[in-house]
Amino acid sequence: MTPLYPLGFLLCLSLINFARAQDVCVKKGPCTCEFSNGTGIDISPAAKATFYTTQTFELKMSGAEYALSTYYYHPCFDIKPSVNSSKPGGCDSPLSLCRHTDHFNFNSTINGFVSDGGLYEKMGDTNTSAFSSDGKSIIYSNIPSSTIVMLVCAQTEGDLSVFSLLDPNKIVLAFYSRYACLQTIEESGRSLGSTLLIIFFSCVIFYLVLGICTKKFLMGATGLEVVPNLAFWTDLPNLVKDGWAFGINGFKLPTRGAGPVTSPDPNSYDSI
Repeated sequence: MTPLYPLGFLLCLSLINFARAQDVCVKKGPCTCEFSNGTGIDISPAAKATFYTTQTFELKMSGAEYALSTYYYHPCFDIKPSVNSSKPGGCDSPLSLCRHTDHFNFNSTINGFVSDGGLYEKMGDTNTSAFSSDGKSIIYSNIPSSTIVMLVCAQTEGDLSVFSLLDPNKIVLAFYSRYACLQTIEESGRSLGSTLLIIFFSCVIFYLVLGICTKKFLMGATGLEVVPNLAFWTDLPNLVKDGWAFGINGFKLPTRGAGPVTSPDPNSYDSI
């Protein structure tokens, strides 16, 4: 009879592999996604002030015409491209992806090619972007089409190229960057200063509540007398003023003046 524990072991192993296969890189921002184990993709350091660009060249009409397409890509946040055209095609506003296609036709009169002025096409922005489940690409939806930007781990700050143009409604670009490599995603938290302020004000509140309750219920104080160490807090402005005067004087005691000896000694610390 076959023992059951090997079957149980295989079943557990299958469940673990299934769970791993179902692990999805959850979007944390326009250019960041994270898996359940804390690793993920974050290409935000690759963002710069200008677009990444790449071009494709296509000959038509047996060489009598050609099309030059320039792709503009900016990861993480939308910026406005410099568009000088009567056909902006939506590229005259902040975006992440844009294509400019310029058609050149041969003109026998000048024996050269003449441009038709070019056409701009918006291809996506951060509001319509989503990570693939494996975190290896970002999909920019621009109904009815979409553009896929593959994130390729490479030892470069950032480089853009065209990967596939087979489907005009699903163009695939490749973005090469060392920031596209799998890494540990660090959650942004409170700064040290914020933490210290929270601790300080928490201690102040605890001090006031405990002091007021003690003086009111144990000592029978009323009115302002319930404030703990009231005499100290009342005199605090004068103490601060004397401290400033002491510091401005070079941390020296004032010189003893002429006249009878007083108490306390004017050259003592108590005289401040």
